[in-house]
Amino acid sequence: MRHFWLASRILLFFTTSLLAETDLHYLVKSHQWGQIESHFKNTTPSRESEVYSLIEFHEKSPNGDKEKRFRYLLSLIRGVFVTEANEDEVKKILTQTMPFQTTLFKLSYWKLYNEITSKNYLTPTERIQFLNRLNLEEDPICRRVLDEQIRLLAANNQWKEIIEKIQSVPDSHKRYLLTGDSLYRYGKAKLVLGDEKGAIDEWLGCLQKDGLLDQTIQMIASDWSKYKGSGSILQLNPSEITLFLPAINSNDKEALFRSRPELFSSRLNYYEGFKHLTSSLTKVGKLNELFRVLRANKSFVDMDSSWIVTLADVLYQQNKFQQAIELLKTFPGKDAGYYRVLAASYDRLGEKELYFENLILYLGKYPFNLFYQDRLIEYLVERKGDKSHYAPLAKFERALAEIPNLPVKGRLVYWFLRSLKENGDNERLKKELKRYYALCPGSYYTRVIREEFLSTIKESNKPENPTYNKEYLFEYLSYTAGIPEESGALIGRNLGFVYPKDSYELGNKLGGMSSRIQGHKLLNLAKEYFRVGEDSLGLHLVNFHVKRENLSEDEKDEILVGIGDLTRNTYYSAFHTRSLLKRYLIPDDPILLPTSLSVRMYPRPHQNLVSRYANENGIPEDSVYALMRQESFFKETATSRSNARGLMQIMPATGRELAQRMGILSYSLYEPDTSIRLGTKFLAYLLKSNGNELKWASIAYNGGPGNLRKWKKSVYSGDFNHFLEDLPYKESRDYCRIVVSNFYAYDIMKKYHKL
Repeated sequence: MRHFWLASRILLFFTTSLLAETDLHYLVKSHQWGQIESHFKNTTPSRESEVYSLIEFHEKSPNGDKEKRFRYLLSLIRGVFVTEANEDEVKKILTQTMPFQTTLFKLSYWKLYNEITSKNYLTPTERIQFLNRLNLEEDPICRRVLDEQIRLLAANNQWKEIIEKIQSVPDSHKRYLLTGDSLYRYGKAKLVLGDEKGAIDEWLGCLQKDGLLDQTIQMIASDWSKYKGSGSILQLNPSEITLFLPAINSNDKEALFRSRPELFSSRLNYYEGFKHLTSSLTKVGKLNELFRVLRANKSFVDMDSSWIVTLADVLYQQNKFQQAIELLKTFPGKDAGYYRVLAASYDRLGEKELYFENLILYLGKYPFNLFYQDRLIEYLVERKGDKSHYAPLAKFERALAEIPNLPVKGRLVYWFLRSLKENGDNERLKKELKRYYALCPGSYYTRVIREEFLSTIKESNKPENPTYNKEYLFEYLSYTAGIPEESGALIGRNLGFVYPKDSYELGNKLGGMSSRIQGHKLLNLAKEYFRVGEDSLGLHLVNFHVKRENLSEDEKDEILVGIGDLTRNTYYSAFHTRSLLKRYLIPDDPILLPTSLSVRMYPRPHQNLVSRYANENGIPEDSVYALMRQESFFKETATSRSNARGLMQIMPATGRELAQRMGILSYSLYEPDTSIRLGTKFLAYLLKSNGNELKWASIAYNGGPGNLRKWKKSVYSGDFNHFLEDLPYKESRDYCRIVVSNFYAYDIMKKYHKL
């Protein structure tokens, strides 16, 4: 039997005939099981990372073998290749010398524990002994291990051992390692051993934890009542009672509210209790009491204005529109949702002017909600058949002034220009057509506007020196819509003078995140989990770090971009760069972005696969990326609510049909090769069925070819732009705009930036 703990360290630098370790992790992370299977057909694993890749292969690949997976797990932990995985081999772990515990070792240790538990190979006492061999540190696997140890000890009534175990955890690690369930059992151990005060202190501390499960609260309440008496909780002081509210049934809660009126005027000590109380009062409609609690606890109200919006949302869902308005007006905040709920409530009450005002205030703060963008157009344009009645020009101007100049503003700009045309205001129309690009840079609608108003646009001359200043540049872009073939004067030119404020600084900051992460123990550990596709474990560490250091959402996004860059995780790099651009209100127009941002926004992952299958099917690579970006945002393991899977979000039934036609017998829709191959084949079919026009094919990809035929028959009258505005299915309307806009962006990246 070959010892590979040592071999993995010796062979680390001799990888000529083996996959580089980073490449192997990348294949595991991105579910490229075909490449892993192909590599190990003629190669025996000799490193820890290689054995781990086979463990993952046999767990997640359609060609995986559960017994082989178990054997590889046991081999990795034993440090030698075992030929037979049985109970005796498992029990040897209890006495063997433990190696340096790498991230892969800990992951495998926990996976093996779950396997041997399901096979019932160890007694509860032996399981505790098995888990006790892993060193405890700030690590999500260690957190699970400690939680499971304490659960097993509690099941064995080993209360003294629970006390000893938790007290052995270094104080610096307790905040991370001790879960709500562990703290509950720690308190119970103290109670069983006669330390009633210690138990109560532990339980009260546990109940203050953010995000504690209701189930844990109910367990604490049950034991509290058992040891202190059935009515003891209701006799606690107001701050303590509120912590237990999720565990109190409706009848007892109603009786409590009647018998303890001081609950509503007390200044509460715990934010979690404040949330429980205000949520309970809102749900049962005790609004006078709710307002008293909010006034008595203004510090909590001011701490998080989004909580008031949450309560107002509950009232709105109960059709209590006037009460929702009163709540928001009495306790105003900075959260964008404040205006959203006001707008929705005024709309339901028929207060159209107040609805409009709050609608545009909401979109001014958060313009990315496409549902409310559409509601704005519905307010401004009343459409009856072929006729359109437009709101007064002042309403359009008010909306244009309030909503930031971003791509998502394009539909408003488009309908504003249509209103000018249909009202015969040609002079104003010509003026606005010289600046429309500045109002919605990079929008899908920039090309729609140019196409629809081209004759009017060409009545003016194209600016000869577009890089002279911002005004000239935007006039030029309004003339060409940024189309590369029309914008020769900009190709290869430095447009930095017009880049949005903060975009350079943001790009530089993101470029420096990698070194910051590698120099930080906790974040570097998070990165290691992301490297092998254990995103939930990595995110747990990042969220803990953000909370402990009181970091902003911006800083969290920056960290996740850096981790994405380091681990070649395109989804995190792209998604969180987009989140930052939204928060900074920076347009994601690749013409007007520094490349440090645009390459993250419009990447080309799996380019060898995309290029191969795009060429095989005779379609542009950019159309595949345009679709992939919208479908999964490059997340290989993406799964939609309707169970569509993988990079190209293929439904299992569609995948089976395509695979059968193509002679593919074994596949996983999460594997990039399969997803891109099948998705590209389907897209090519839709393109060829629709005149090779992505705009039509994208609607068919999203809504189905049958629905597209039906919509064409009922809505299309020869003008695609007008057809899309009238398409009855909102999801497909939005989908088409985004996919086509993505296609334009990739074309720009290639022709403007040579990327």
